[in-house]
Amino acid sequence: MSSEIYWLTWTTVYTALLVFPYAIYRIDKLGGLGQVFLNPLPGDDPFEKEWAHRSYRSHMNAFENLLLFAPLAIGVHVTGIGNDVTAAASATFFWARLLHAPLFIFNVPIFRTVVYFIALGACFVLAYQLLV
Repeated sequence: MSSEIYWLTWTTVYTALLVFPYAIYRIDKLGGLGQVFLNPLPGDDPFEKEWAHRSYRSHMNAFENLLLFAPLAIGVHVTGIGNDVTAAASATFFWARLLHAPLFIFNVPIFRTVVYFIALGACFVLAYQLLV
């Protein structure tokens, strides 16, 4: 398995796991798992707590960034141009995204933005490697 696919797999698994903090909050708020499957009641605010809303937004942000990273990592793998630079960029993307979610959930804006741009920069590195 290439490094790019390895890190893409871990990033995908981590992105999927990010549903749990706000899902558990919703289950607790609604009074049990059975209530989650019912239609929302009028006026139901799914995110009364700010951290729960930030958790949801972190999850959505992870999906958005996965859509940038995945085709680039797959492109590097399929074309066979993987090298130390693409491996490092893929690992950097994963670790930056791993840091991003807790920084988002716990409302640490400056560091959250820095790691966001580190991950985005890793995507640009992969794109550059594909284009040259």
